[in-house]
Amino acid sequence: MHEFLKKQHNTILFLLFSGIIFLFRIWYIRDCNVLAIRNDEYGYWSHAALLTGHDWSDVLSGHMNWYSYGYSLILVPLFWFSHNLHLMYKTAIVFNGIFAVLTFYLCIRCAVLLFPKIERWLLLTASFMVCMYSSYITQGPIAWSETFLYLLVWLLLYLFLCFEQEPDLNRALCLSLCMGGCYITHNRTIGIVTAYIMTVLFLRLTDAIDWKLFAALLLPLTAVLFVNVNIKTYLCMMEGFGLKPKNGMGAQKDHLLSLLTVNGWQNLLRALSGQLWGLMTSSFGLFYWGMLHCAGRILHAFRTKKPGKHTSFYLFTLLSCTGTFLISAISLIDPASITNLKSDTDLTYFIYTRYDECIIGILLLLGFFESAFQRRKLQSVLYTAGEVLFYTAVSIVLYFNLQRIEDTWHYRSFCAAGIGFYRLFSEEFSLRWCIIIGVTVSLALFLLCCLYRMRFQKRYLAAACLMLTVVFIPSGLYSAKIGTINSQLGKVSSGNLDLYGQLKDVVSDRDVYCTLDDTKNYRIAYELQVNLIDTHVYSITLEDLPAQEEGYFICCSSGDLGNFEGDDYYMLTQSRYYAAVVKGDALAEEVSAKTGKELVNLDVLE
Repeated sequence: MHEFLKKQHNTILFLLFSGIIFLFRIWYIRDCNVLAIRNDEYGYWSHAALLTGHDWSDVLSGHMNWYSYGYSLILVPLFWFSHNLHLMYKTAIVFNGIFAVLTFYLCIRCAVLLFPKIERWLLLTASFMVCMYSSYITQGPIAWSETFLYLLVWLLLYLFLCFEQEPDLNRALCLSLCMGGCYITHNRTIGIVTAYIMTVLFLRLTDAIDWKLFAALLLPLTAVLFVNVNIKTYLCMMEGFGLKPKNGMGAQKDHLLSLLTVNGWQNLLRALSGQLWGLMTSSFGLFYWGMLHCAGRILHAFRTKKPGKHTSFYLFTLLSCTGTFLISAISLIDPASITNLKSDTDLTYFIYTRYDECIIGILLLLGFFESAFQRRKLQSVLYTAGEVLFYTAVSIVLYFNLQRIEDTWHYRSFCAAGIGFYRLFSEEFSLRWCIIIGVTVSLALFLLCCLYRMRFQKRYLAAACLMLTVVFIPSGLYSAKIGTINSQLGKVSSGNLDLYGQLKDVVSDRDVYCTLDDTKNYRIAYELQVNLIDTHVYSITLEDLPAQEEGYFICCSSGDLGNFEGDDYYMLTQSRYYAAVVKGDALAEEVSAKTGKELVNLDVLE
């Protein structure tokens, strides 16, 4: 038995870590009965619905903008096998668990190629720590593109390393197609696409690749981008978005134009400082060491004029990170939200790191080994001093901006989940608690990385990985709970799911009109449509209802029940805030026969 464990310890570790990763991605699966109904989620599911013959355009067109369709292709098979949203949603969460395990495998493969001299069990442990990063856990119970995108980006990195190791035509084609797949899954990877093109051009200009490989690296990507424009046009027209500027690069026009002003650059500095501060805090400094690792290898290659083994990979990684951070910051410098700081400002604009999470994983991996294997003491001291100065600078910038905000409760935790641990100590956003916890864990990490040179060698590094994992788990789960699970449970406690269920039992092929309530809450229409998958739901105002017609259902705010004119409106069911109404005497009789209960006329309720 001992010999077996000794020989198979890496396999056992892989299976153990894979099981834990999968478990924490589906941790809340019992509570995931319904979409959290963020616009992103509805956008992805609506594409999948259209591709399987369902028309959700009347709800979508008036209140939403464009969302990429790459993740929607994963959801399409769910519509083939079931129209039970609860089962479909749970299956999508299980997919997230599978994607996470595959990400873990790719992370290990990248680690083996980058650090071939380090023992395999330590690479496994470090890769496990990376895949348990708190923001990764937070995205697990949400059926949107994030977890799938993480997998694609890791696949992209692995394919790049494979191509770098042995450049050939097949690997070049696979790499180019994977880059296209990342882009059609989320357009925010435009920063990575730009980095990819710049790296390929650099390789050609330095004669590292010939024209044949150059074409293989770019032509498939170009074809994907061209086809994507046509598919996007088709989906925009079919789903009623139209080709509005908001659905294309024109959406960022005002943001880019604002960079022509001093105020625009101030906003960019705020957004970048907040992102960098958030990433430094949530990764306990590994983000810094990862960037340092890439920059150091590139500078060494330029200084010696001898490219190292993975110089092009580090160049691609550094450019990808820089591009992603800039794209994320530029998209957030909305003057109305980040300039008027004395109003009810969304703190997420300052600490938004969700778009950066797709590329942060490789920095965690590189950063851990960079901080652990610093050989020169003087260099290590200088780099650590640089880390302290950098963190102090971004903290000061963020502090003085947050001091101007009066309402510090408005914060979307699932978009900056890595620093979610502060909520364990403070109801409102607390810069102080974030810094205290971040610095404390960073010091513990630093000590463990220093101790590895002593008696127990690599065991201290394994302890450092496990320490980070233990810190990541509660903050990741807590952010998931307050950001997603509580939202889903709120739909259950409010009785909305029961309302949708009763409508679904009797709606048949009838139309359902969802009227806008006083708060213009369009999400009730989204929820209604995804729960009534085969029903045509119309989002409409109360005044625009076809009052002269009959034989349809209405979902409206409970406060609007007294505003219906006519004597053929009947109450079907009611939740805490909404009601389902039957329009027409004949339909009311039909529904009454189906349900076995007599429907009450709204005139009687009045």
